[in-house]
Amino acid sequence: MIGPIAVPLLAVVPALIGIACSPVATRFARHIHPVAATVLLTGLALTVSLATGLMLCLAAYLGTLELLPALHPHDWSVTVLHASIPIPAAAGMAAGALAVVLLSRACIHVARVVAGTRRTAIAAAALSPLGDLAIVDDDAMHAYAVPGRRQLIVVSKGLLRSLSGPQRRALLAHERTHLRYHHHLYAQLARLAASANPLIHPVARAVDGSLERWADAAAARAVGDPSTVAHALGVAALSRSAPPVRSLGAAHHDVVDRVRDLLEPPRRRIDAAVALAIATMLCWTSTAAVVLYVHRLIELAETVSR
Repeated sequence: MIGPIAVPLLAVVPALIGIACSPVATRFARHIHPVAATVLLTGLALTVSLATGLMLCLAAYLGTLELLPALHPHDWSVTVLHASIPIPAAAGMAAGALAVVLLSRACIHVARVVAGTRRTAIAAAALSPLGDLAIVDDDAMHAYAVPGRRQLIVVSKGLLRSLSGPQRRALLAHERTHLRYHHHLYAQLARLAASANPLIHPVARAVDGSLERWADAAAARAVGDPSTVAHALGVAALSRSAPPVRSLGAAHHDVVDRVRDLLEPPRRRIDAAVALAIATMLCWTSTAAVVLYVHRLIELAETVSR
């Protein structure tokens, strides 16, 4: 059983892990297999965001016992709670206000994603695809995958004219990997976590990079030549068009690093993957310890009040 002195320290562990992992997330991701990096980073982003939000809500709830008595059960002994977790009312209100702001950011993000999904669905419905491929009459160079019920790969004629046959196959293999493995789910979960906790925005960006490297590696296997994929990336990088909100643009994320990783794959480091996994487990462990302590404390406060 943890003591009252350890509770504040454990409560800030998720936030500290988010702060510590954000600057190194992209560097770690490049030394981990893209599939593992995607899963680990997405799990870390969600864990830090959820755990930090939960700690803020607990601090707000326990810190406003006397300030907002109507929102708390009457059979709790405030004396016992304050003696074990002395959270000032001002701190409780500040934590509550911050929790509301972060939740509002997450809700706004969800609303924007839903609106973007509708716009993308309307635009996709107007296309006349051949199978899963829709070619648009546009001289600008762009290509992206549109997930959802009607999965499509949208490519402009301008980009197709700029690519050789093998490079076109690499491009399509890249986009089909996005669709086949539902990469939009990882991306949107990480972005949702970042909207609810801006500290981990770099982690969400690292997830985007891992997804692109995952698709790049699949494309290289499909055409049997990483340099073909690298050249296709270089051509596609000339695009200045932004893909729809819910699409997965193939050429809009750290192209230089991706080309380097294709031509000179970085050395895999198991310690980087282990570090991300340990960070995630530490978040859950500290959060569980605090929640269990508060639960037992509330039970004690109910017993004393009787």
